[in-house]
Amino acid sequence: MTEEIQKKLKNFKGLILDGDGVLFTGQESRSVLPSGEVVVTKTRHLHDGQGLSFLRALDISVVFATGENAVIKSIVEKINNLSSVKSGNWKEVEFFTDQLEAGGKVAALELWQKKYNLTWSDCAYIGDDRTDFEAMSLAGLKVVPNNARRIVKNIADVILSSEGGNGAIREFAEMTLDARGIDETSLPTA
Repeated sequence: MTEEIQKKLKNFKGLILDGDGVLFTGQESRSVLPSGEVVVTKTRHLHDGQGLSFLRALDISVVFATGENAVIKSIVEKINNLSSVKSGNWKEVEFFTDQLEAGGKVAALELWQKKYNLTWSDCAYIGDDRTDFEAMSLAGLKVVPNNARRIVKNIADVILSSEGGNGAIREFAEMTLDARGIDETSLPTA
């Protein structure tokens, strides 16, 4: 890893995440209940949740910018109900879904950055496909899971060895801890 990437890992203050293909594997299952209600399920790796906790313990602001709504909302609500958030020790994780319609990810993320006094160069972005391209292009640190599409792999600073939904966020968190010289055993679990 280059010195420039190490420096970016040491200094970023905001983390922007896509949902499908980053937190989730990108595959979904649909089931129909006897009532006719459609239930959508997605798969994610629990290690990624602990990775997010490590990053949030470092006071890194986290936002999901995704077209996904219901499933990501339930995950973010679960994260934000942790005692570490309720006590005020950690910032809430945020997510943008409906806001993406009015100007795309860039406009929504610039509002989020303003809230936390961040710039694009202060942010790392983990994305996997075309819908991430414009916003990812602006980020100070561009990261993709191993199974990302070539459009974002071509602009990535870091290509993780893990696939989206299978530990990519945890791998990135561990890279960040290593770059900052922090032992994860010194951090709270959640």
